[in-house]
Amino acid sequence: MTAPSTTPATAGKPAETSGSLAYESDRMELTIQQADLAFGAGKALASVSTKSPLPLLSCLLLEAESGGLRITGTDLDVTTSVALPCSVKRQGRAAVSARHFHEVVRKMSKGEVALTVVDGQCEVRYGDGKGWSRFPTQDPADFPRVPELKADAAIAIEGDALARLIARSAYAASSEETRPQLNGVLLQCSDQQITLVATDGHRLARTSRKGSYEAFKNDGVIIPNRALQAISRAAEDATSPVSIEVAGGRNQAGVTTQIGAYRVQVLTRLLEGPYPNYEQVIPKNNPREVKCARADLMEAVDIVASHADNVTRQVRFALRRNRLGVSSATELGSGEHSLAAEYTGDDMDIGYNAGYLLDLLRALPTESVVLKLNSALSAGVVEPVGPLPQAEEEILCLIMPLRLPDAAG
Repeated sequence: MTAPSTTPATAGKPAETSGSLAYESDRMELTIQQADLAFGAGKALASVSTKSPLPLLSCLLLEAESGGLRITGTDLDVTTSVALPCSVKRQGRAAVSARHFHEVVRKMSKGEVALTVVDGQCEVRYGDGKGWSRFPTQDPADFPRVPELKADAAIAIEGDALARLIARSAYAASSEETRPQLNGVLLQCSDQQITLVATDGHRLARTSRKGSYEAFKNDGVIIPNRALQAISRAAEDATSPVSIEVAGGRNQAGVTTQIGAYRVQVLTRLLEGPYPNYEQVIPKNNPREVKCARADLMEAVDIVASHADNVTRQVRFALRRNRLGVSSATELGSGEHSLAAEYTGDDMDIGYNAGYLLDLLRALPTESVVLKLNSALSAGVVEPVGPLPQAEEEILCLIMPLRLPDAAG
């Protein structure tokens, strides 16, 4: 598979996709349930850019075929296509403004709607003739080509499990462009487990699920975080196992799932590596352990963080025997929150970014968590206490400390 191309089709002819028919680009007629149309437009909208200079990239491509309606949105890096059941009277293609089309269609009355495209206008009639809306169209022949994915490796995983793994890892991916390989999540597969890892250099999340997933190479592939969000939204509603495919050269991937009568496919470019050797940065021996209730720690950090600096978001942890104090003091104000904790080590104060702490605590599903620490300047490991609800899954989080203003040295 190659990335969607912005090269238009031959003049007067629509772009073709593998296995599809030639379309009339100016006429289309079908009937479809409003809920189905709104679902498809909403899912495809997830891949539409909000800032693209190319008008067609702010559109959804509607393709009426003998088998139903396919709606596609793309930003050239991530593409989402949704196949929907409907009754097609005339096959055709049209490109409509993505956000405007979805906003209007989702508000229409439930029940059957009639969609027609004539003379550059897409008309949707709803409510047994009660109302109609028209949308200007653009030439569908100019919409980026979306070739068929030709994968050389594939695995299958339950949708709820994939959505869970993404939620437990993707939050730690970087949003900065200086190290683009960190803008995604590393996916590694073996005959023993599937592992997702994300890091931005300040924190790291690793989550895994036992099972046989040996189709991919051990070095893994890096999936962009934006693509993972679209994949997660499809996976969490999946009614059948999700197929993850990687195309030749390891620079393209596709995720396909069935959601009831809907077939959803997300295609994405893969980020180029190499990905950092994350195993090297995970401490193997942090002797100080602090155990506490996850909800209590989240409450303390959330309240005290209201006083934290807007840039560093720093809060102070004061480790004392069987107690953990969380505090912050800036020109905005100050606050301190104390909670019970299992700790018998030496007294220690350490600073953390409150936002990073809350992200990782939300990703942990257990009632209690343990912080494994060494010093005020070294990486700490945060893990759940006790088994996860899914016994075959594991989570590990790492967070780097912030130097406290009054720290020695």
